Amino acid sequence: MSFDATYGLLFEVTFLHNYFLNNGEETFASMTNADKQKMLQQFSTDAFLVLTPTLETNTVLKNYKMTFKKTKTGFRIYTKVKDEFEPFIKIPANLNLTFLIKINDYQFENYTNLDFALTQAYHFSNVKPLTEPVSFEYLPKISDNKLISNAYLVSEETTAYLVSALEPSEQQNVFGIISLTAKGDNSSGNIVNTLGKMLSPNFKIHFDNRKTLWKYINRKAGTEIKTNAAKPLTRSGFVEIDPLTDFTPAQPAESQYPNPSVKSITKINSDYYSEIFI
Repeated sequence: MSFDATYGLLFEVTFLHNYFLNNGEETFASMTNADKQKMLQQFSTDAFLVLTPTLETNTVLKNYKMTFKKTKTGFRIYTKVKDEFEPFIKIPANLNLTFLIKINDYQFENYTNLDFALTQAYHFSNVKPLTEPVSFEYLPKISDNKLISNAYLVSEETTAYLVSALEPSEQQNVFGIISLTAKGDNSSGNIVNTLGKMLSPNFKIHFDNRKTLWKYINRKAGTEIKTNAAKPLTRSGFVEIDPLTDFTPAQPAESQYPNPSVKSITKINSDYYSEIFI
């Protein structure tokens, strides 16, 4: 199949995650384009999640001569075209495509700056569900400077409705649902224009890395100290700890402190702690 000759890009969904893309305290957003590309070369969504069209969407894709193509940073939907912008089969304004996000890394919750609820799912869409308030957060575009927050966690009522629409085999362990309609509630979220021509938008789901208070535990001495402020957890880079300013009271200037792993994290009240045994 030649995508260039007979298929055109209908839309793309790009995933980013600051745990993988930040370099210590240097954020991905602040990097030069060259440095961003270096970080992206080592990045793959396969490290933390699984993306699949729903069974119903698979049928829709076949009926409309569309195809789902996985990428390192998410996925693209291509459709057979007559020319550069016109689909071979006219796409109705209410055509909906739905995709499931399931987590495959048990430490995802440790390094991702979100809350997790068993009875609620994250919903990423260009159309607001009827059961959600007017403050519903629409799926950002690639150019939007937005990180995914708890605002994308929909209510139990909405979650139950969305999950009930899935086949029984799909209903377990759903972290998030991507639901995209050809024409969204706002023109900025449209996938096709009023003439049915493809707009080929690129939507973005950008997770932030969790920041924790770093607690250093000396079992031999029976002491523990913690940083005054939360520090970022990242796979790459190193966060320097200043013993004079990062602790109260200050520690000896010659002291050295390692960075924590993401394996040992505890939550006390609303604060997250990384435990490092020294």
